[in-house]
Amino acid sequence: MSTERRRSAIDLLLAALLVVGFAACASEEAAVAPGEMEPAEAAEEAHDDHAAMSAEGGAPRVYFVEPATGATVTSPVKLVFEVENYTIEPRGDGAVHHGAGHHHIGIDTTCLPAGTVIPEAAPWVHFGDGSNQIEVQLPPGEHHIVTQVGDGEHRTLDEPGLCAELHLVVVEGEAAPAAGDSAAAEGEAATE
Repeated sequence: MSTERRRSAIDLLLAALLVVGFAACASEEAAVAPGEMEPAEAAEEAHDDHAAMSAEGGAPRVYFVEPATGATVTSPVKLVFEVENYTIEPRGDGAVHHGAGHHHIGIDTTCLPAGTVIPEAAPWVHFGDGSNQIEVQLPPGEHHIVTQVGDGEHRTLDEPGLCAELHLVVVEGEAAPAAGDSAAAEGEAATE
């Protein structure tokens, strides 16, 4: 083997050893598997990671997926709501984690001011289990529904965008099809 080839092989070997050495010298904390962390440490790390993602991904926002605002529906009404750039978590032990909370729905009410404890009674429904949908019985008429994110203490948050409103009309019988559903409804009628 030529001297030049030996030197290249030695350089390559040294580079590989440096990489392995740096990896071995990484902090002990980084080397601990998530399952080996104390639960509180793992939760705090997850919230820190989420807070960093929220800062990069834009402002947090809660919104209704269904029904659409202005919809005409029948009861029971299926409400589905989501959040962007925020962590929805079960209430757990009631601890407050920055950048995390859970959903609340208010029926025929308005969003509460920041810092208010959301009542654990009508017209509010709490989703302390971290879920994001419900079917509710509503009487015929116009309804104003809000979804508001609260922290582990059920306190409303000071971040804009974490309360959304929905207006709908409940009718008896069959509701009118949604805007995009008229062709599907006609196709169903033609095949019957």
